[in-house]
Amino acid sequence: MRTATALDVVPVVPTFDRPVEPAPGQIPLPFPGVRPVLPAPIERGTTDDVGHPLRQRAAHFMQALVEVLSGERALRQMAAWMAPDVYDQLQARLAARARVPRRAGVGSAARIASVHVAMVNDETAEIAGRMVHRGRSRALAVRLELQTSHRGQRVWRCTALAWA
Repeated sequence: MRTATALDVVPVVPTFDRPVEPAPGQIPLPFPGVRPVLPAPIERGTTDDVGHPLRQRAAHFMQALVEVLSGERALRQMAAWMAPDVYDQLQARLAARARVPRRAGVGSAARIASVHVAMVNDETAEIAGRMVHRGRSRALAVRLELQTSHRGQRVWRCTALAWA
């Protein structure tokens, strides 16, 4: 076995005088004059069955979710919006956090700072959001799918949830 000092390493100095073709499987960076490989996400199907903009509905959902995560809203109010497995995941997260002592409630209420909607198809939307709470930003991502409720109505339901 060789030590790191015994290895001969030839330094590689990158040159930027000519374009480099991407290796197989790599996506090229968007340089001037080069058309991007992946299109930017577009909002299509931006209104639901009754004419409400999906972005507005997503923003209301994300704000309610932020309030649940910060303890300002009861989790049971989100049950109609969430798939059962996502609801259970969120309930487990809140139960685990309840066991950790919290600081005194100083500061402003949690709020959603930005919402971005990307339509996967006409019945699936992926929503990315940024929440601000006590001066810190956190990222949230949800997947909303258009499903038929037990009453026969088409409703958006959260089927995946991730936060950081």
